[in-house]
Amino acid sequence: MDPVLAVVYLLPFIILTAIIGRVDTRFILFVLWGCVAAIPAVLLEPVLFGAVSSEIPAAIAPLTISPLVEEFFKALPLLILAIGGSRQQDRDIFLYAMASGIGFAVIETGLLASPDPLAILIHSFSTALLHGCTCGMIGYGIVIAGHFDRRAFPALIMGFFTLAVTVHAIYNTLGTTFFGLAGICVDLVFPVLLFFALLACYHIDLPALFVHQSGS
Repeated sequence: MDPVLAVVYLLPFIILTAIIGRVDTRFILFVLWGCVAAIPAVLLEPVLFGAVSSEIPAAIAPLTISPLVEEFFKALPLLILAIGGSRQQDRDIFLYAMASGIGFAVIETGLLASPDPLAILIHSFSTALLHGCTCGMIGYGIVIAGHFDRRAFPALIMGFFTLAVTVHAIYNTLGTTFFGLAGICVDLVFPVLLFFALLACYHIDLPALFVHQSGS
């Protein structure tokens, strides 16, 4: 493999290592899950596109169905752990979610058919952060839900899942709207802003703020 392409495909792992500061067995398992989650998503999306083709324009289907399918499969193990009552540190939930999303991005980048290493590099960086952050939003929803009564769990998780799907859909829409330099700027800037916004939420400790307000 071309050394440049090797770096490009390894970029999501480099980003993950920089974010978490360490790589242990759990994080590797979530990265592997993200890679595995890409398989049913890739196989299922064309089937769903065909099923709704008579009701939804072909150009719109990838912008609506893909985020729903991909966010569900990426976050599935997090949801299973949360529903099962498994207790995890808030920061670890965020990192698990990022790891799953980045694992998904690795496979998605590997399926990209482009002879241009720069295009693959931009796509690799952009989707690594995008998939990591949207899955991180669902992980953040799990963190928030963990500070409330269990009866509120379904509504909170559905709300954050909807937010993740919406952000993902906006990214896809922008990617199909802007081309050339404008498209590159969108690909590079949007996920970075999203990442820092999500990171700020974790550092501000919004769960404690919500619990304080609800108890007052």
